Amino acid sequence: MMRQLRRMGAARAASFVLLAAFVSASGAVVPAGAVVPPGAIVPPPAAQDKWEILNDENDAASKTISAARADLRNERYDEAIKGFKKAAEQRNGQCVQCYTLMAQAYSSTGKFKDAAAAVKQAIALKEGEAELYNQLGVYLYRENDKKTLQDSADAFQRAIDLSKGQAVIAYFNLGHALIKQGREKEGIQALNSYIEADPRSSNASEARAIIANPRLANENLAPGFNVRSVSGEDVSLEKLRGKIVLLDFWATWCGPCREEMPAVKEIWKKYRGDQFVILGISLDRDRSALNRYLSQEGITWPQVYDRAGNQSSLSRVYGVRGIPHTVLIDQDGIVRAVGLRGGSLSSKVGELIKKLSKQAAHAQAGL
Repeated sequence: MMRQLRRMGAARAASFVLLAAFVSASGAVVPAGAVVPPGAIVPPPAAQDKWEILNDENDAASKTISAARADLRNERYDEAIKGFKKAAEQRNGQCVQCYTLMAQAYSSTGKFKDAAAAVKQAIALKEGEAELYNQLGVYLYRENDKKTLQDSADAFQRAIDLSKGQAVIAYFNLGHALIKQGREKEGIQALNSYIEADPRSSNASEARAIIANPRLANENLAPGFNVRSVSGEDVSLEKLRGKIVLLDFWATWCGPCREEMPAVKEIWKKYRGDQFVILGISLDRDRSALNRYLSQEGITWPQVYDRAGNQSSLSRVYGVRGIPHTVLIDQDGIVRAVGLRGGSLSSKVGELIKKLSKQAAHAQAGL
């Protein structure tokens, strides 16, 4: 599943991904490692500043790392990898930062085996670091290979042991790895440990859902969130469970968003009701401009505004690369479509609502 930036022992910053992402002025997001299906494990944090050696402006390796990080931010992953490798050589292989950032770059291109190998080099330098083992477990899991699943679980367990249980997110990840191996009882136990340690986390709602229905561990679950709408209403994905949810990322300053708004309004008019809700996530910084637009357009579905503009926590959590952008989530919290607009979006919403109505009818009939 795809989810928000989460560090060891901390709850999700806001909910869908394991990479720090930043949004450019154009609305593009540079992810450091989004969670991908199957399984919504939490990826490792981006840009491991804790490993950073105090840089000297006259140090060649420091300059190389700085340039490579710029390449990483701008999605020039091959160049970034070459740069981090060069920096590691310049520091005679004694550079944990080089290897963790190298792993991040490999992960961003889907080369999880190489990412795992890079983290192993970092572990060789910092054997007792729980966070590095959690990262290793994530990359091994994301290889999506039965051969590495046990190694993934072992890495998460190692993170838990080294941290004496303080690496809370490793419990969450371990639960997914065990369930994917068919070890449901052990996986549920790990997820229960996560909930006990961090019951208020947005991830806790996902953990509860998987405990109730372990098959969800292999689905692309949407990251949870707890936000407040502009009208003052508390909104969470957990509260919306049972409904079809459309997340619409947009802004008043975005021309394409304005062009798409009539289609979104039509979808709302056609499908609004107990089974469907739209949640708009505004990337505006000007609250007054947002209020004026909502009033002028007669937009009545809930809107989220956190004053962060392109740095909106939900946009980072959901790995939004540009707006307008949509995420369509079914009644079980599974992401069913990303990036659809217009007629394609309307058709998919209708399809999901029809399916949900049939399920409800069958349940009522006792079938």
